[in-house]
Amino acid sequence: MFKRLYCNNYRGLVNFEIELDELTLLLGRNGSGKTSVLDAMFALCRLLDGSAKVTDRGVFPERTLTRWQSRREQTFELDVELDVELHGSLQRVPFTYRLEVEHEEGSRKARINRESLTANGQPLFRSDRGTVHLYRDDHSDGPMFLADWSASALARVQPGPDNRMLTRFADFMGRVIVCSLSPASFETEAAEESVRLSRDAANFAAWYRHMQLENPGQVAELTAELRRVIEGFDQLRLVKAGLDVRALMVGFAEEGGKPFSLRLDEISDGERALIALYALAKLTANQDCALFLDEPENFVALAEIQPWLIEIADSCGQSLPQVVMCSHHPELIDFLGSENGILLSRGNGGVTRTSKLKDVSVGGALELSELFARGWEQ
Repeated sequence: MFKRLYCNNYRGLVNFEIELDELTLLLGRNGSGKTSVLDAMFALCRLLDGSAKVTDRGVFPERTLTRWQSRREQTFELDVELDVELHGSLQRVPFTYRLEVEHEEGSRKARINRESLTANGQPLFRSDRGTVHLYRDDHSDGPMFLADWSASALARVQPGPDNRMLTRFADFMGRVIVCSLSPASFETEAAEESVRLSRDAANFAAWYRHMQLENPGQVAELTAELRRVIEGFDQLRLVKAGLDVRALMVGFAEEGGKPFSLRLDEISDGERALIALYALAKLTANQDCALFLDEPENFVALAEIQPWLIEIADSCGQSLPQVVMCSHHPELIDFLGSENGILLSRGNGGVTRTSKLKDVSVGGALELSELFARGWEQ
């Protein structure tokens, strides 16, 4: 699981550090930096799975530099603890990943100056201005090679018997999901499977196509949950819609009526959101997957969000290793805020700061959400 994220010179995140637990709720006013935290995590994941370069849209283009600074370098660090099988036993290993990106003045070009990965404080990987030095699992010197400065060299290291720890870290980063559901953008047809859910979950059908094969044992549990929360729901089906194309259909079995199916884009936004939320909870179970969700309560009724929230809280740290959510919703604030909440705020300097709510005395008889509504956090 992620223990710490550090960002410097990324939007309003300047010398910014946040510690994350198994279940974390990010709170704060609009513009306080909550979404920037998730965007930075998504960018790091895309870079580390090899699907993007540093200047690509959604990663680290020049516009992500902090506007009131003149520095051209951005720095990111991740502290992660993972179970790794070494020498026939499962060991808990602390990893630290560091990335330094430099933007060229007067152009849109950028490069990775330095990139490194350590385990237990000892080197596994180091890239310095395109010269890559690999280390074996025992931290002895491995091969060296030259790499493209605009992409992650770590993402291009092939798994081998001497780099199990590096491979374990890269595999974990490839399973991280960061998204803000936009049900209206969900595509019904999937030409192929998609390992990574997009930032807005528009490729949900393609991701579902992949996950039902990756974790087929959880499909029945997902179906049972959806039958409970969506009136008349029967099943999800992928049907052939062309050469190698599948369309995601939602089946209904109304009591006393004839069963029928609708395309994913023919049901309501709220129903699409519920299907996606429960799919995230169920299909990622036991998959070593961390979830970062931006305002998951959008499009969902008050009576619908609480059962899902209880499901997430009960699973977190067990079948779901880690969940981080951003929210303004009173239900989430009152349920999670006092123990799992981190307040993000921006002062006059525009720099985002954090404080754990369990370390802050808020007192009084009012619910935490009511305190927020009255502007307590200012």
